[in-house]
Amino acid sequence: MKHSLANRLTFRIMAVVLVMMAVITSLVYYTVRKYMLEEAQKRYESILQRGHEEFRRRLSDVMVASRNSVYDVEKNIDDLDKTMAYMKRYLQMNPTVITCGVLYKPGYFPNRKRCLELYASRAPNGKIYVEKIENDYNVYLDRDWFKFGMERDSANWSETYFEDNLIPDVSGRRHLTTYSLPVHDKQGRTVALFGSDLTLAFLRYEIMDDLREFHKDFEQGSKHHSYNFVIDGKGNYIIHPDDQRIHNANFYDECRNSVISVDKQVVNRMRKGEQGSAMVEIDGISSWIYFRSVKHMDWLIAIVVPEDVIFRNGRLLNTFILFTMVLGLLIIYFFCRRMIHDITTPVAVQQAAIERELKIAHGIQMAMLPKEFPPYPERSDIDIYASETPAREVGGDLYDYFLRGDRLFFCIGDVSGKGMPAALIMAVVRAMFRSETRRAETAVSIVETMNHNFSDEYTAGYFVTMFVGILDLNTGVLDYCNAAHEAPLVSGRPLPIKPNLPVGALSDWGYEGQQAQLQSGDVLFLYTDGLNEARNEADSLFGRHRVQQIAIERVNETARQLVNAMENEVNRFVGNIEQSDDVTLLAIKWQHDLRLVMRSSMDDIGCLQPYVELVTQQVGLDEMASKRLRLAVEEAVANVINYGQATTVTLRAAVAPPPQSCSLAGQVRQALILTIDDDGKPFDPTQGSSTDFSLPPDQRPPGGMGIVLLQTMTDALEYQRIDGHNILTLQTCPISPVVDYAFCLTYLSMPEAVTMPPSSVV
Repeated sequence: MKHSLANRLTFRIMAVVLVMMAVITSLVYYTVRKYMLEEAQKRYESILQRGHEEFRRRLSDVMVASRNSVYDVEKNIDDLDKTMAYMKRYLQMNPTVITCGVLYKPGYFPNRKRCLELYASRAPNGKIYVEKIENDYNVYLDRDWFKFGMERDSANWSETYFEDNLIPDVSGRRHLTTYSLPVHDKQGRTVALFGSDLTLAFLRYEIMDDLREFHKDFEQGSKHHSYNFVIDGKGNYIIHPDDQRIHNANFYDECRNSVISVDKQVVNRMRKGEQGSAMVEIDGISSWIYFRSVKHMDWLIAIVVPEDVIFRNGRLLNTFILFTMVLGLLIIYFFCRRMIHDITTPVAVQQAAIERELKIAHGIQMAMLPKEFPPYPERSDIDIYASETPAREVGGDLYDYFLRGDRLFFCIGDVSGKGMPAALIMAVVRAMFRSETRRAETAVSIVETMNHNFSDEYTAGYFVTMFVGILDLNTGVLDYCNAAHEAPLVSGRPLPIKPNLPVGALSDWGYEGQQAQLQSGDVLFLYTDGLNEARNEADSLFGRHRVQQIAIERVNETARQLVNAMENEVNRFVGNIEQSDDVTLLAIKWQHDLRLVMRSSMDDIGCLQPYVELVTQQVGLDEMASKRLRLAVEEAVANVINYGQATTVTLRAAVAPPPQSCSLAGQVRQALILTIDDDGKPFDPTQGSSTDFSLPPDQRPPGGMGIVLLQTMTDALEYQRIDGHNILTLQTCPISPVVDYAFCLTYLSMPEAVTMPPSSVV
């Protein structure tokens, strides 16, 4: 026990510490996560700024160099040799530019071919090649940047494109973008474009990879890695680590097709060239994207950083903190367990003693209540069953019953309060009830005496709600007094009660008694308010209506079946919810037992008339129906005596609902069932008569009319042969069908009809 108490206290302390640590860990986790995210945003926006400055500087170098050189090109525009020599010097002076060219408008030189292009290119070894290209058609005529520059007479950057390498002995294609300026003749007409080519490989390997090197130190040990890419204004990839995506994939299309999961508002901001960051999912990896536009170009440069990279250091920190807290938790656990064990040892010993005493008290309390069922097996007219479920180890509910002669004294009660005080009051109240039942004659006198004694001796504010009843087992008369208790049910119907105070509430209260008449087969169901006030998870009550409904459905069952059904229903209703009140149930079923045992002799047949008249009164049969039943009973018993060779004949009467085979099933609530039991030869009168009643009476053989009489005078007839006995059951209802009395008179006039001797009351 002491170990259990120490464990409970330790675990409660540990639970509080664990919750506190969980809260602290969560706060640290989210704080660190927020800090890491803010730090990452600053870091990668700084990297983007650096990349943007590099892009802007390289682009500006090309733009400034081109603008400074266009004057010299215009001055020698008609001298091809001088122009080509200048172009060579231009490349030598500007290492950023990989190629340059002068593209004349078609037909500018009348004595040359239609298209003329002066072309200068730097080889990988640094050597510069200058070439003059003449043909009738050149691809530059289809370039948008050429058309734009010639038509609008303005400088512009071209979209990126791939071009075959024109340098001798150098194969492959180059990824370029061109900055072009219009070239004018002496009359100011636009006659050519001067273009400077910038290779994107230069931007990719010297700028983007440099950025990659700058932030790869933050990614050591990470499962995934960040990368850079550049898209043009249409969303086409122009720089990407995956070469297959360059000019073959579109960022905006991938967002629209859910290849890249990103908010639409973020995509709109990117289209507008704004700067920012957002959460994305690319290739199934949750990441953050940081982006900004490139000045002078309709480009957007971006860095994709997986969450694993951003939060790696934060996770390491949180893991370390969590490990430290778990270690501290273990230290606190062992420390607390040791201290609590030392402190609670005497408390645990005392608690163990209290629990042992409570168990003993529970056993004593349960032993005080009747537990043997059926309590009176020698009697077939009474069926009793009860149960009690305390809400705690001991409870304040009670029930009791006591048989004195042919009168059953019984009670059920509920002491105010719970626990040991209520249990002690319960024991006192039960003792008072037992004492009074040995001399009292009415229920109200029992309650009044108990109230007087209880009020005089116990003034601690306790009181008892009670129902006390006295059932006369011969007549079914119920004498009762209700002291503010739940109204009992009689076959599912509430018993009328008067508003008396509980026992012990007021010493001089004048209690009122009542009486009721029970019918044979009625079930009296008593319960404490712990039943109808039982609550489920939704805090709904079991309710009196549900109690009544179950009692009505089980009206034809035994007392045990009714109590068990009520317990099962309330347990199913409340589930695992702990209840705050005791639940006590008591069911009493009264079955008027009318039995007649007679010799198998015609000398005793006269006792049948008063017996049948007595039993028919129990179900309310009228005089004519009673005579019909007497005729049937006398005919059946006479057949047993005359032909069955039986030694004794036993008759039993009972009241029960009519079977489905009864012609009035469903019209009446109860029927009279009379059983004739004899130990004679087997004979089944339900098989029908073999006599042909279509013949005149003087031409028919004797016999056979008795079976017809039995079937005519009853509503149902059943026969069984059990353990060498003939069991014939006759059933009749208070409302009977029209009888063929003409047939009865004809039968009584037959020679074989039995002549009954005068009946005498037994």
